[in-house]
Amino acid sequence: MGLFNFFKKKSKKVEIAKDDNNIKAKQGINIKPVISIKTEIINTAHEPDIIPIEKRIKEMKANEAGLYPHEILLLSYAPKYYVEGNSYPGFWWYQYGIKDVDKSLKSLLERGFLKVGSLKSAIEKETSVVLKDLLKANNLKVSGKKAELVQRLLAEVPEEKLKAVFTKYIYELTDTGKEELKEYEYIPYIHRHGIEGLDIYTLSVKMQERTSYSYRDVIWGHLNERSMVHIKNGDYGLYRNCRFSMSEFVKEEGKLENAFSLLAEVIRYDLSGLSNGFDKKFMDIYADGYFPYKGSIVTMAPGITSRVVDYKETKGFSDDELKNKLLEYMSEIRLPFSLFTAAECADIVLMEIHKDEEGLERLYKKAEKRFKKEYVIK
Repeated sequence: MGLFNFFKKKSKKVEIAKDDNNIKAKQGINIKPVISIKTEIINTAHEPDIIPIEKRIKEMKANEAGLYPHEILLLSYAPKYYVEGNSYPGFWWYQYGIKDVDKSLKSLLERGFLKVGSLKSAIEKETSVVLKDLLKANNLKVSGKKAELVQRLLAEVPEEKLKAVFTKYIYELTDTGKEELKEYEYIPYIHRHGIEGLDIYTLSVKMQERTSYSYRDVIWGHLNERSMVHIKNGDYGLYRNCRFSMSEFVKEEGKLENAFSLLAEVIRYDLSGLSNGFDKKFMDIYADGYFPYKGSIVTMAPGITSRVVDYKETKGFSDDELKNKLLEYMSEIRLPFSLFTAAECADIVLMEIHKDEEGLERLYKKAEKRFKKEYVIK
């Protein structure tokens, strides 16, 4: 996982603090204690104030159809919402500053990007349980997939009767709305993926500046730039996270080898002991989080291990073939410091896959002896 948040600036006294809830177990992140070195600056960071949408788009230009990025995003969500009586998720306000989602949807309706849905879509919105109850009440078969249930109701039950039951209609995209959503597909994409430093607004600006590029090329270029900034600043944890995003990104495109080579780099950093702002003068403090294996914050996250297993199975590799492939990629990586050699990292990957805790304990003890000898730590 790595020491990504090793330094926390709080008080003058240098001491070790551990927080088991500092890191979330998501995809490539593991839940482990995070060591922080307290220094003299008080951390006063807090969540930034929410910027209302009116203020956010004040200096922005709408697209040729008169739509702003948040409206494109609304088009992607609209078919999930009823025309009346919705309860909206909090991200519309917290992320985008939209307090009145209904008002924004009505505006899209009035401008011809949305329309009130059909009776069929209203029926499709209901659960299979509700549909089966209605079929049963009308002495009709209740077997089949949901699409069959919907079709049976439309074909066998009078329309007036159905309208009396299904009174809540959802939004549907008009042809114009569909065209806009297709042209600006990168907006819902970046909303769902939350790639480093990009949101629907910043990506829209980049796309306006690079009109001849695909949105995936623009995102890839952004990630490359960010990773270089992180490595230059010595923010190794941020660099690792960026490379992980790049691995996931190219995997979406079916570029399995590229994705795995980046994943191997992520593993190399996870097992290095490097952190944001890493400094060798604090080695005696770092050591507390490095060893032993149980309790170490320098381990592979379960999400990373599962991705390696997926790659191994897809390629039909044996353990030796996987190890050789890992070594091929890991041997090319140059680090300013690492607890383990590339060969040891490959061994750790296989031990994690096979849950060989005894082997892991031995390997970490070997690395601990080497580390303490080199840095004269008692």
